[in-house]
Amino acid sequence: MLMICRIDAALTSAPAAPCEAPPSGTAALSPDRKEDHNECTRRIVGIPTAAPPRAAREREIMTSEPTTFGRTALGSMPAFAPLFLPGTEQVTVRWISILYPTTTAVVDAILPTPLQRGAEPEVMIWIGEFIGAQFQSPDGTVETRPSYMQGGINVRCNHAGSEGAYAIETFVEGLNHGILGRELFGLPKKQVQTVTFDEAAHDVDFSFSDARGRTLLRGTAARHDEHRARPLVPAWFENQYTAKLIPSAEGDGYDVSRLVRIPFRFTPTGETGSGAATLEWVESSSDPLHLLTVAGDATAVWGTARLDIDYGTYIAELNPHDIPAYGTPRW
Repeated sequence: MLMICRIDAALTSAPAAPCEAPPSGTAALSPDRKEDHNECTRRIVGIPTAAPPRAAREREIMTSEPTTFGRTALGSMPAFAPLFLPGTEQVTVRWISILYPTTTAVVDAILPTPLQRGAEPEVMIWIGEFIGAQFQSPDGTVETRPSYMQGGINVRCNHAGSEGAYAIETFVEGLNHGILGRELFGLPKKQVQTVTFDEAAHDVDFSFSDARGRTLLRGTAARHDEHRARPLVPAWFENQYTAKLIPSAEGDGYDVSRLVRIPFRFTPTGETGSGAATLEWVESSSDPLHLLTVAGDATAVWGTARLDIDYGTYIAELNPHDIPAYGTPRW
């Protein structure tokens, strides 16, 4: 006669209690009791069991203490299993900065109010290999990330007399390890196929390609024969500005539309190389970076550093309708 094992006994370390006969056949059992019945049948006839019966698994999960699963403070969406915890960042970077002059018309067309153009109309392209990134949350929790390549474009700006860098776009190669900067600060991050920064004995090659592998930027820099001690980034780049935009769930307007200032701090960890650079923006309808006119000679500086990024500060409300936007979303 078929027998049914007691599920309560199966949850203890003691031997299982004797099986009972079903009251009126398996058809009269609830779904959970049917699962228990099937488990007992497998055990009686010697069929290996890969996992506990469903009822046992569910009871174990629902009655477990939160510490069993390493419960954390609420960090980000998804709420049940946060993708990241907000925190300050420390990371080693292998980095290159490429600077070139553009026109005042380009800068004025890109910057949102209340930002104004900086002392010089300049564009900075940067590419970095982020190595051993660590994020420390207020409760002391430290989250680490695998190494990844990232690059971006900034325009020199000024706010209330302080020079800074307005973030135009940021590209993260492959899996978006750099998503925290987008969610926390509103940094304009996109996933792309490749971000490259390849060093050789006498020159450096760099490039971006979009999510479908179409080239957006290609360029090279030739190392000067003489050593010139130059900072890895200009001072104004360490004062980052970005527009944090979170659209309304109701489809009308924005829940958040604010200007954020983010402090970056670079500490050199080795010598820098530098030289003249040549670059080409490739026309793109989705990422129209070719609009950032090159109006003079470009220079490049590369090397290694430690980068520290602290929490940001909201400094102004933005009118979403007054934020310049170019390009059409397209994969």
